[in-house]
Amino acid sequence: MTRYLLAISMILIPAQAQANDWNSECRGYSPAKTVECVAVKQQPPGGVDEALAVWECESYFGIEPPHSDSYHGPFQYAVGTYAYQRAEMPDVTRWFDLSVLVHDMRSNIVLAVAWAAHHSWSPWSCA
Repeated sequence: MTRYLLAISMILIPAQAQANDWNSECRGYSPAKTVECVAVKQQPPGGVDEALAVWECESYFGIEPPHSDSYHGPFQYAVGTYAYQRAEMPDVTRWFDLSVLVHDMRSNIVLAVAWAAHHSWSPWSCA
């Protein structure tokens, strides 16, 4: 029995440590890794898979796709919506040190995934 428990703990401990391997602000990663980092930390509905699916649908995994409309960044924020959501979540804004600029890729991703975790994916038509 002891060997069985030891084998199980050796398998489970690395999996738990992986969630803690992300840096605290999800800073310095590729866009896809940033989505994954924030989703692991904030736990939005549907987790990493849903966050990636919404990003794909909104901008086809774009960072700032060519466009002529008023939506910006990976999660296609309108400037006013970005500012509103940022102001409504001061703890997330402070903790992740979010930029006031909607074009900041990391801040755009962090805010969208955190908003979904605290509220829902409903502001995004692709959700």
